[in-house]
Amino acid sequence: MDLFVSRYFNKIDKKGRVSFPSSFRNVLPKTNKSEIILYKSIKTESIEGCGVERLKEIAKRINNLDFFSEDYDDFSTSIFSEIVPTKIDKEGRFLIPPELKDYAKITNEAAFYGKGHFFQIWEPKNGLNSSETSRKRLLNEKKSLRTILTQQK
Repeated sequence: MDLFVSRYFNKIDKKGRVSFPSSFRNVLPKTNKSEIILYKSIKTESIEGCGVERLKEIAKRINNLDFFSEDYDDFSTSIFSEIVPTKIDKEGRFLIPPELKDYAKITNEAAFYGKGHFFQIWEPKNGLNSSETSRKRLLNEKKSLRTILTQQK
């Protein structure tokens, strides 16, 4: 499967390393299995992450915006200037950069949420709250997978 799926809760060790879920590692391209791209979410107090190919897709979409628009400036600045390429060691661990940890309020445990073509890293309680809010919103608005699947035909 080439998508980031499921949810994992991993402790941060004394050296500040956290294990990247093995199923997430399997999504990374074979040519670049040891690098993930991390950046601050622009929607939530979480860290978003992806592989290099997803970053290229984001860059392409931002590049399609009007070069002189505030949207172009806001997106390019908020995403690209804050990207932190991060290496995964042979045991599957990596360091969450301090500025990203602070942004997401992560201390001694990190929650990984698969989001399809990208993933999020949350402080565990905040991640659970966000997940619960999303589900409630779908239920309250009576949205289902059928809704989005039939719209794309």
